[in-house]
Amino acid sequence: MHFDVKQVFQILIVDDNENNLFTLDTLIKEHLDAKIIQADSGMSALGILLKTPVDLIILDVQMPEMDGFETAQLIRSRKKTCHIPIVFLTAAYKSEQFKQKGFEVGGADYLTKPIDTNQLINRIKSYLRFIEQERQHKLLLEKTVVERTRELEEARNSLEQRVLERTAELFEAKNIAEKLQSEAEQANRSKSQFLANMSHELRTPLNAIIGYSELLQEEAEELDPEQDYFTPDLKKIHSAGEHLLGLINDILDLSKIEAGKMELELESFDVEPIFQATVNTVRPLAEKNQNQVYFEAIGDLSDVFMDSTKLRQIVLNLLSNALKFTEHASVILQVTRYFDVEGEWLTFCVIDEGIGMTEQQLDKLFHPFTQADASTTRRYGGTGLGLTISKEFVEMMGGEIQVNSEFGYGSTFSVRIPCYTVIQPKLDDKIHKPVTSTKKEGIVLVIDDDDTILHLFQDYLTQLGYAVALAKNGEEGLFLANKLRPDAIILDIYMPEPHDGWWVLDQLKQNSLLADIPVITTSGSDHSEAKSLSLGAIDYLAKPIQAEHLGNILAKHHIVGSQQSQLVMIVEDNEICRETTAEMLYKAGWRVFKAENGQVALEHLAKKQPDLILLDLNMPVMDGFQFLEVLQKNTYWSKIPVVVLTSQELTEQEKDFLQINTQAVFDKSEQNVQSLLQGLHGLLDEMLPNKPRIQTTTKERRLESIVKQHVKRSD
Repeated sequence: MHFDVKQVFQILIVDDNENNLFTLDTLIKEHLDAKIIQADSGMSALGILLKTPVDLIILDVQMPEMDGFETAQLIRSRKKTCHIPIVFLTAAYKSEQFKQKGFEVGGADYLTKPIDTNQLINRIKSYLRFIEQERQHKLLLEKTVVERTRELEEARNSLEQRVLERTAELFEAKNIAEKLQSEAEQANRSKSQFLANMSHELRTPLNAIIGYSELLQEEAEELDPEQDYFTPDLKKIHSAGEHLLGLINDILDLSKIEAGKMELELESFDVEPIFQATVNTVRPLAEKNQNQVYFEAIGDLSDVFMDSTKLRQIVLNLLSNALKFTEHASVILQVTRYFDVEGEWLTFCVIDEGIGMTEQQLDKLFHPFTQADASTTRRYGGTGLGLTISKEFVEMMGGEIQVNSEFGYGSTFSVRIPCYTVIQPKLDDKIHKPVTSTKKEGIVLVIDDDDTILHLFQDYLTQLGYAVALAKNGEEGLFLANKLRPDAIILDIYMPEPHDGWWVLDQLKQNSLLADIPVITTSGSDHSEAKSLSLGAIDYLAKPIQAEHLGNILAKHHIVGSQQSQLVMIVEDNEICRETTAEMLYKAGWRVFKAENGQVALEHLAKKQPDLILLDLNMPVMDGFQFLEVLQKNTYWSKIPVVVLTSQELTEQEKDFLQINTQAVFDKSEQNVQSLLQGLHGLLDEMLPNKPRIQTTTKERRLESIVKQHVKRSD
């Protein structure tokens, strides 16, 4: 860039008197190298300033139509001209009268007529020197900026080149890492497959050894005791076989877990008998080390929904482990259930007075084929698989296991598992939530008084990959619906009164916690379809049931696995706003459930976790701010995106709080309803990009008009 430091100054003279204009023009040109521009009125001067750059303005005060003060005010009001120095000229007898006003409107100086030539020229020279200094400073600054820009450009080019080189290195390293990871995964799969095959091959002869040893023991016991030399040896064979079979079972379980083939068999059952039976099972092991086992059941332990076999194995592993490392002391099993904001939990602790563990031993505790240290393995034996498998089983059911230990004084293993296990996708980052399904996901509750129909639905839905809960009557169906919050309910209409399907459907729709669960009605009569749809069912399934038709209906309403539409919870106390927002999302293929205040929303979250929450702020019982505070305290809930819809005037503190704890805040006041809906569409598409795109339909535009009529009531 070329910088021209020599530039002629341009001076604008504004006066309605031609003689004054001529005189000033002549005087200035005699003493200064400057270009003079003349204007005979304020309007003419403003027009010149719009087109021509000016360095200094000499402005007469008394002019017709627009005087000098008005002209100066307009010049100062424009961004392009506000910086130009203005020197006022007026008659001497009015000097004091106008001087103060001239400075008030932005004048830089004030001269009187008749004009003193020396005074005028000196004043102009002073201003031009200041202007020249400022111009030189500006040119120097521009030159510095250009040089600095060039340096930054060179640095950027150098950095880009380094980034390209580093990117190439990282890409190569990534390819190597991916190749190594693929090889490791293949080796791990091969190892797991080998272990599974070997375990299977070893089980068959072992079962024969165990079986024949039992038969031989029975025959030996029938002999004369004096001739029975075989029973002790046969018992040793049987014990060794059982021990080896248990080891093989552990290896097989671990290989299934690592291969991702371990599945849960969910069922409803009472917990206490399982714990009591397991305690009885380990009593011989306790007696071997002269230990006492105590079982403490606190509160109601009836009716949970989880995998009973794996629960029994977890308890057995923990108790066996505690008794193995404890001698001449006691082991306590404490069991209870409790409810918190995350849901209802079964929790149990195994407390022993054994040898305990150091910090270093705790760090290796749940690693497969690893025990505390070599001396522990030599003294107590074992493979180190029991705790690893127990931890995997606990996490598969959506729970967690913790351990506290003091070396020399004992250990406490604490486990908590959701009372009602729900099938959800398994997270890639190993943060386990409830069970992974291999195909679809979610729970379907079937309510029918016919056992044959119930089991038929169970077979069909299980093949599709759903967890299936069965109820033989209306009361049981409502009980399970409250506990499990299923993703869909299949309801037989014609069950024995008084709790037939119509009654169940009515009860579901009246309960705000259950009203949004999709209900598919079934019957052998076509006359039921219209009535059930009018009462809130989403679809109708005619008997006899066909598997293909059932699958189509579930897919039609997005109750499917990897293709399942996202789930949105609307928390809004105004019924009309709540329903119209839900209708907009339903129409676009989203799944929706609703809550009339924050407290009801928390009850929903204890059973079902949405992908997005649309939240009103001003609500009874628990408002939006209180709801957000509870949400942020929960590990899982705090990750759910929240969008606030409100017409409430917010304080700065409230705005700061919402900026930290929500993804967006929309004003739903009357004048912004259209932009609210458009913004909500765009935000949902941005946050959940792989899901159905919301399109505004004629029906939605009709809903917008309804919202406009009622939105003021919502806050």
